Order: sequence, then C-alpha cells, then structure tokens
Amino acid sequence: MDTFVIVEKLTQGLTVIALASGIPPCIHMIKTGITKNVPFIFFFLGMMNGVVGTIYGLMISNATLLYINLLAMIMSAVGVVSYIAMTKSKSKPLLQVLFGSTFLLVNHWYCVRIVVHEEQVTEQYGLMMFFISLVLLASPALEVIECMKDKSAEGMSVAMIVGNLSCSFAWLFYGILLKDFFVYAPNIVGVATNLGKAVVKVIYGGKKDKTA
Repeated sequence: MDTFVIVEKLTQGLTVIALASGIPPCIHMIKTGITKNVPFIFFFLGMMNGVVGTIYGLMISNATLLYINLLAMIMSAVGVVSYIAMTKSKSKPLLQVLFGSTFLLVNHWYCVRIVVHEEQVTEQYGLMMFFISLVLLASPALEVIECMKDKSAEGMSVAMIVGNLSCSFAWLFYGILLKDFFVYAPNIVGVATNLGKAVVKVIYGGKKDKTA
C-alpha cells in the first residue's frame, strides 16, 4: 500500500469521525428542544460546502471528495433541518438557507449558461469550495480570540481539538499529494486555527481566571 492510499484512507476515516462529532448536539437538541449553543452556522456552511464539494469531486472524478462531501452534506442537512424545526425564531435560519440555496442555484446557472467550458466550470466550483472551506476552517479563530480575552478555555473540548487538528492535517497532506490547491490551501488555515486552540487550551486550561 503506497503513501497516497494510506493518506487517503486516513483522511476518510478522520473526516467521518469529525462529522460524527455533530451527532450528539443534534440528538440533544431533538430530545430537549433546546437550540442554545447549537452551532447552526457550522451545520449550514457544512451543508453548502458538502453540496459544492460533491459536485467538484464528481467533476474531477475523485471518489474520496465525492463520497465524503456527500456524507457531510447529508449530515449537515440533518443538523440544519433539526435546528429549524426546534428553534422558536425560525426567520433568521430560514433566510440563511434561502440565501445559500439562491447563491448555489445562481452560480450553477452562471456555470452552465455563461462559463460553459468544463475546465472553467470545474475551477469555478473549486474556488467556491475553497472560499466556503476557508470561512468554515477559519471560524475557530474567533473562539481563540474570545478565550484569550477571557483568559479561559473553559468548555473547549480536547477531543474535538485533536480530532479537528488531525482531520485538517490529513486533508492538507491529501491535497498536497493530489496537487489540488482548492483542497489543501484551506486546511493550512484549519491547521493554524486548531493549533491556536490547542495552545490556548494548554495556557488557560479549563479554569476561569477569577481576576479577569
């Protein structure tokens, strides 16, 4: 088994584990009807990224990108639907879903009717996947900043840090082996933000600074 196959299998496994981390919040939300602290924006961006990544994987004939993004799209969609069903204030998430769906449809129309050429359409979807992934993977930086302000890493899960860091590293190396900028580039940010979370966790632990 060569290096590429090993990295590919490892990437698949770590991504499935990372996606599974979204199941407990969904189950808790459905059981209790409480949506507070449920990361809707991550479900929403994950769903959009899954749609775009599935199409991109299909275009470049990459089974790993295709199936992993299809799984991400389905699991994220379950989170989105569950949140909307349980939340009392439905207008904001519904508007976000409407905006996201409109964006994807307009982009698809643009690719089919205006761009036309297959290579350019593929690049267009690659760019979309890049930017959505970048936002998704950069967002933990806000949590790092907040922890530094509070001088506390209370509630920050070590398991999730390790899991997400491992997943970003795997996709980074897999993208490099693929020589695909759209795959590896966002994960440079993913590795950086999760390393930042790890550093904050080591420095501040889970204790609240009483003097802050």
